[in-house]
Amino acid sequence: MIIFEKVRFKNFGSFGNTMTEIELNKNKSTLICGTNGSGKSFAFLDSITFALFGKPFRKINIPQLVNSINEKGCLVEIEFSRGLDKFLVRRGISPRILEIYKNGDLLNQDAKSLDYQVILEQQILKMNYKTFTQVVILGSSAFIPFMQLSTADRRNVIENILDIDIFSTMNTVLKGKILSLKESIRDINTKLEIERNKINVQTTYINTLEKKNSEDNQDKESLITEHEAKIHNLQVLILNINPDISQDHIQTAIDNIKTQNNILKQHNKNISARETNKQQIQKEIKFFKDNQVCPTCSQGISDKLKKDKIISHNTQITDLDIGIEEIQRWVSIMENELNAYEIALTQSRQELVEVNAAKKEIEAFTGDILRIRKSISKSSLTGDISAEKDKLNQMAGGLEVLISERTGHAEDILYHELANDLLRDGGVKTKIIKYYLPHMNKYINKYLSAMDFFVQFNMDEEFNEKIKSRYRDDFTYMNFSEGEKMRIDLALLLAWREIARLKNSVSCNLLILDEVFDSSLDSVGMDELMKLLKVVSDTTNVYVISHKSDQLVDKFSTIVSFDKKNNFSRMINS
Repeated sequence: MIIFEKVRFKNFGSFGNTMTEIELNKNKSTLICGTNGSGKSFAFLDSITFALFGKPFRKINIPQLVNSINEKGCLVEIEFSRGLDKFLVRRGISPRILEIYKNGDLLNQDAKSLDYQVILEQQILKMNYKTFTQVVILGSSAFIPFMQLSTADRRNVIENILDIDIFSTMNTVLKGKILSLKESIRDINTKLEIERNKINVQTTYINTLEKKNSEDNQDKESLITEHEAKIHNLQVLILNINPDISQDHIQTAIDNIKTQNNILKQHNKNISARETNKQQIQKEIKFFKDNQVCPTCSQGISDKLKKDKIISHNTQITDLDIGIEEIQRWVSIMENELNAYEIALTQSRQELVEVNAAKKEIEAFTGDILRIRKSISKSSLTGDISAEKDKLNQMAGGLEVLISERTGHAEDILYHELANDLLRDGGVKTKIIKYYLPHMNKYINKYLSAMDFFVQFNMDEEFNEKIKSRYRDDFTYMNFSEGEKMRIDLALLLAWREIARLKNSVSCNLLILDEVFDSSLDSVGMDELMKLLKVVSDTTNVYVISHKSDQLVDKFSTIVSFDKKNNFSRMINS
């Protein structure tokens, strides 16, 4: 149970810069009186709701709460306890302040002010603004009675009183989680589509590489076949060339040619020598033919000597000619042989060059074949294709992870939706409300009877009312007069307080009635209400704001008056 102890304020509404303090837990019943505009509602309605919820009870804009003369330093403080813990809430405007103290220590203010307010309402007060105004205050101006609230607001108040609004909060959280999970699944589906496209592209790329690799290998095999054919042709060419051809063979031929050349030279020298000798003999023949006397000894040369010398020399010349002809015949034979040797040598050299060239080509082609075969062997399972297949496997693994994650999210959504069905309005909360509805209707009818308003009030789980009056058919709240509506509103407020006390949820010591006696209650209704208030005041601090102080002055233990002087309100304790 919350025990409100004190509220104090300054520069709030029509109150000035001096702090005004009201003790809320001192008197069991207090009458608040004063002329219109003296500040009664500011002091007891707006100050408390503003301190707790950041907005006044009446429809007043927040900036208008600041004293219009001082225009700054608006501050409201409220002290209350819950169990063994004592709390102080300080809230101000110009400057803006929100501080919550627990047992003298300021609570963490790292959160935003909105979150700070949520902490105050959900963790400390355990009630929100609507619930507070339904179980603590019954007003006459801005107050909206429970029966005039929308179905959603009625449910909100009842859930808050029964302390089951946590289910609504949980349901909201679940809905957020479901939406988040569905959004995650949409993101995963998008990623899956992207990954599948990547896998398709990668698979196509690998197939292209394999096809290209296969085509390359086919080209390489064709090239090997071409090289092998060329090697075969070169080997046939080598076999068709004289197998005896070698560098030594050629060298022997060269040596033979040199020997032949030397012999030819010697023969040519012999021919030259014979020609020279022949010419000498011819000169001597000519000498004997032309001379009769020896020029050296001056002796005469006989004809017989001449004849003998000429015949002898002609014989020598004939022998020389025969020898020269014989030598020339051998020279001619040897020159022909030498020419044949040189032609054969040239051919052998050419064939040797061709053989060596063919062997080099065979060696080159053989090396190319070995290199190509190694390339084919390496490209079968290694290189780019192997690396790309590793990438494909990684992509497939990532795809499985995404599918598993999506499956997990789908299972979470299923469980969350099952929990959501339990937490929605037609689930657990309805079961609890159905359990408490008979108690609510019992207390409502109890308080209606206590005010001599003999009707049978019944509310269903959808918070729709049926009111049976004696000798009448079913009625609704709007069928009754304003005075009767006031009795119903008061009965509901007291019933909610009783249920809250039983549930120990939003129970508190404070009850404020704003001009209830000044509106639609007749004298009988006023008397019955006072009887109720006396019963309630045993456990509650009751504050009644009224202009009928002369009629009510003897009915309350304490009277507090307000008046306004020099445009500033002040409180006068009696």
